[in-house]
Amino acid sequence: MDTEDVTRRAAGRAEEAARRSSQLAERLQEIKGGRKPGPEDARRAREHAEHAHELARQAHERAVAGHERAAEAHERSAALHDWAADRGVGDVEAHRREAQEHREHAAAGRLAAAEDRRAAAEEARRDDGV
Repeated sequence: MDTEDVTRRAAGRAEEAARRSSQLAERLQEIKGGRKPGPEDARRAREHAEHAHELARQAHERAVAGHERAAEAHERSAALHDWAADRGVGDVEAHRREAQEHREHAAAGRLAAAEDRRAAAEEARRDDGV
């Protein structure tokens, strides 16, 4: 399994957890606004919402960590290609191109990690409103 696949799967889990969290928060609001819920209804809804929020938080953390690990791996690969090019090993121009591609992938990974952090922060703000 490559890092992009791991990253996609982690991001998908984070999105699903966030979606489920929102659904549960909406359901809790419906319960509060509809029939008079009993204490047990409200307690169960709250527990489910809290659990979903925790799963979303964990998924975001895993996604961020995965993006960061992938970015670091790309940075190491770029450094190796630069090293080989600097020493004239093999096709120097190909090494330069590969190094640049790895730096671009690293930058994309860092951007994805930042996006996941923003999504986690947004989820936390929504949690505060529940």
